[in-house]
Amino acid sequence: MIAVIGTRGLPDVLGGVERHCEELYARLAARGFEILVFTRSPYVAGAPRWSTWNGVRLRKVWAPRGKGVEAFWHSFAAVALARAAGARTVHVHAVGPGLTVPLARRLGIRTVFTHHGRDYVRDKWGRVAKAVLRAGERAAVQHADQVVAVSREIAESVRGTFGREAVYAPNGVAVPARSAAQVDATLAGLGLRRGDYVVAVTRLVPEKGIHDLVEAVAGADDISMAVIVGEGGHRSTYAERLKAEAPAKVRFVGFQPHAVTVDLVRGARAFVLPSYHEGLPIALLEALACGTPAVASAIDPHREIITDGVHGWLAAPRDVAALRAAVREAWRIEAGDREALAVRGRALVAERFSWEQSADRVANVYRSLGE
Repeated sequence: MIAVIGTRGLPDVLGGVERHCEELYARLAARGFEILVFTRSPYVAGAPRWSTWNGVRLRKVWAPRGKGVEAFWHSFAAVALARAAGARTVHVHAVGPGLTVPLARRLGIRTVFTHHGRDYVRDKWGRVAKAVLRAGERAAVQHADQVVAVSREIAESVRGTFGREAVYAPNGVAVPARSAAQVDATLAGLGLRRGDYVVAVTRLVPEKGIHDLVEAVAGADDISMAVIVGEGGHRSTYAERLKAEAPAKVRFVGFQPHAVTVDLVRGARAFVLPSYHEGLPIALLEALACGTPAVASAIDPHREIITDGVHGWLAAPRDVAALRAAVREAWRIEAGDREALAVRGRALVAERFSWEQSADRVANVYRSLGE
């Protein structure tokens, strides 16, 4: 049995790690692996303690709701429960839960660690929390039996910092097939029209740069509307202030189910991700798969996906004027150029970002440990 630690929950729980686990473990269960995912009670409140989804066994574990406490409490509790359940391997996701890797090893459990990004660079964490997250990264990379990286940039960082090789298993794309009528119906239900807005799909936290997008759109009379999909979580004062101060042309629609989110991306004039830090953003990959012109900040993980002017546009992070110019360019693109951009974007994600390929690579990691 493989026990999974580090995700808030699944299915359809907001977050990149959550989306990664949802797509990955359904595929690994279909390959015959026995998977047990530990979920956090605040995010799956209506679920029973034990349940099964797409062949994956889910175990809800109580966790306190609080930034800086929830993930650590849940992760250590989950390791103890995994040992009691007889798990032979624990797969830990993200650097915070990575603190549990040495404990799992001491308990005689084989460990796999997936590095999703350097969370300690995020603005929301104070000095002590950042030090703890760095310690989690170090503990996980140095003590795990195998390390997996979701981007080449992370794999290179692991090699350069710790002298360790990581298996590259990137995030992928899985967008449901939808007719134009279905998309239009979703948009109509939210009071939107196709091609009349730009969209961002992200958590409302400072490092995602949504305040830059709000300012960029507010100063662009030719851009009709920006639609923001996502929530802040943990009673975020940043998210509350963002919503309170945004102009009327910026609409916050909260967390939406994946199918609705993809419809919002398909119907948008452009997709925008102005973040300062990412691992390998699934939302950006899905925007390209939908054929929606994409604008992203010029950070290394986005450069792994977008070549500026070929698959979309890159703008310097924290530069509102550059972001506004790029969004305007995406807004004004002619139909023929838009279609050529969409063809290139779809071809890129189809060739390089496949959940099936990543599931194969992780399956090989498990087999190398004797699962």
